[in-house]
Amino acid sequence: MAAIDGPAHLLSLKVMRVSRPELASAWQPFYSSSPSFSAHSSASILSLQGTSPLLGHPKTLRDLTHASEFLTLPSSFGSIQLGETFSSCLCVNNETEAEIEVAQARVEMQTVTTKVVLFEMEMEGAGNMLRGGDTIERVVHHEIKELGQHVLACTVTYRLPPNSRPVPGASEDATDPSLQTFRKFYKFAVANPLAVKTKVHVPRSPTALLCATEREKIFLEVHIQNLTQHAIYFERMRLECTDAWKALDSNFLPGDDRAETSIFSGSMALLQPQDMRQYVYVLLPKNQELTPIVHAPGSIIPLGRLDISWRSSFGEPGRLLTSTLSRRIPLTPAPQPASALPPHLKRTMAGSTPSRPGSPSVGQPSRTGTPPPVPRPGSPATNRASISSVMLPQSPHQPSTLPTNQLPDLEAQLIVRHIPRESLVVEREFPIAFTVILTSSTPVAGKGHMRRKVKVAIQHIRPRKVQPLVVTSPTVPEAFSPRMPSSGFSTPSSSTTTFNYALAHQKILAVSSQPPIRDVINELDLSDDNTSILPRPYFEGADELKSSTAAGVSFVGPSTTTLPAIELNFANAQNKGEGTPKVQAFQEFELPFIALRKGFSTIGGLRILLIEDHLLESVEEEEDDRKTKPRRATTLKEYDIIGEVWVSA
Repeated sequence: MAAIDGPAHLLSLKVMRVSRPELASAWQPFYSSSPSFSAHSSASILSLQGTSPLLGHPKTLRDLTHASEFLTLPSSFGSIQLGETFSSCLCVNNETEAEIEVAQARVEMQTVTTKVVLFEMEMEGAGNMLRGGDTIERVVHHEIKELGQHVLACTVTYRLPPNSRPVPGASEDATDPSLQTFRKFYKFAVANPLAVKTKVHVPRSPTALLCATEREKIFLEVHIQNLTQHAIYFERMRLECTDAWKALDSNFLPGDDRAETSIFSGSMALLQPQDMRQYVYVLLPKNQELTPIVHAPGSIIPLGRLDISWRSSFGEPGRLLTSTLSRRIPLTPAPQPASALPPHLKRTMAGSTPSRPGSPSVGQPSRTGTPPPVPRPGSPATNRASISSVMLPQSPHQPSTLPTNQLPDLEAQLIVRHIPRESLVVEREFPIAFTVILTSSTPVAGKGHMRRKVKVAIQHIRPRKVQPLVVTSPTVPEAFSPRMPSSGFSTPSSSTTTFNYALAHQKILAVSSQPPIRDVINELDLSDDNTSILPRPYFEGADELKSSTAAGVSFVGPSTTTLPAIELNFANAQNKGEGTPKVQAFQEFELPFIALRKGFSTIGGLRILLIEDHLLESVEEEEDDRKTKPRRATTLKEYDIIGEVWVSA
């Protein structure tokens, strides 16, 4: 500890750090072949050796660490760690033989941001007289809560005895020059004893994302490293959550007597220098919502802070309270800036150039002098519409035929309530309980609508079966086919047969007489009010390949199940955040499935279809007057996987 001494005074100040003693080290040689030394080692209080010595290998703690049974005080000030309690003994000594009146003694701990008074003594009357050779001792304590430079400032004010010469510059009161003041400053640095790093993990599996209690869980991973030079023992490691969360400590194991035991016990209790330890906490929200909570990109969610208490190898306590741990929602990727190059210097797209030089492409103009193709009369290409303009009736992306300006937005969410995982058996049917949640925004003000009646259907979807390509081998001519003998002077004739133009013309006329696909759809009987064109029960696009492994569990029964009608009452709309008020309604149902093989399997997928949707202006309004016309079903939500199971029997 560095001290800056002032002028010579009649009183002196000494500051000593109070710390716990250590074991003195006194190395002594060990001779396994000497009976006298072996007996001496066994008689030591630190001996781990038995009655019979072990040849060639020391068994005493003294021989391994050079420690003895004597205690010694530290020879230096040492290092101070964050969270420790700094203890110091202050001694004010009277170096003269005369009595000196001590007016005031003050001790402060100064940091960059704070100033804390640790001790202040103001004595009046006869009790403030310090005899010659006497000492005033005080022990102060301060819990270190900041890193960086610390200064222990000590101030002593005393009154000079009669006929004493004052110290130049020591008097601060011009009216009373006999009052003398001196100060001493002791500087020391505070180091960080622990390195705390955290990681936040959220559920990503389909099973957890469709469960109302699992999808909002947060797994907090904490890494703690010992940066001190001694081993430490953690007395307490607790996560203090904020008001919106509750924590489950996953670092305990159930014991035999129903008491939880820490996983870091026994030989794992001490954390050696530079070692690292990992803790895991599971955070659950106190208020659970039916629909998943959508956080804004870049927002910060406070989780809580860690309360850590430990003791060093000599029993010195330490306590550390971390800052608030939080979860940061990642930002959306920024758009790419526009290129500063002119268009004629930009590299052309790879798709605009033909794969082979000289091959014709769609965007290339025809050659000069080539007349445009003239369509033949009766050709089926004249009545065929382009692929981009024809939408298949089974496509799930077909827009609704209802006017969108009259119906507010409708969202659908699926929740898996229960899967009987314990009783799964191969080739035995089991049910899965679901809940579909419909969320609708309120209609435009002034319309006077009171309710919204919605009917949805649940459709099973599966990967499309890909038929293997059949490669037709060329026909091999007969080995003994008769051939005409040819002379060496005759011209060889062509072996190809004559093209039958009449037969080809008849086939073209037969194909052109068939109506196009669009006309076939228009000829369907849609007179029934309950008719709805459903999409094909197959995965589309990339989902077909992604979900091709879901073959261990299959659905039982029809591919589409229509649920009862759901009514949403706009009078119960709530505004939970920014935006228009919304109303929710839910419907519970069950679907049967069957396991086809053992092991891990995924279940899926499901598609939520909207087959009926209309508004009711009053409660007494008849439903038949407001029913929508038959239309194609609209896909509200599609799930590739709705669950993951392990079939063991």
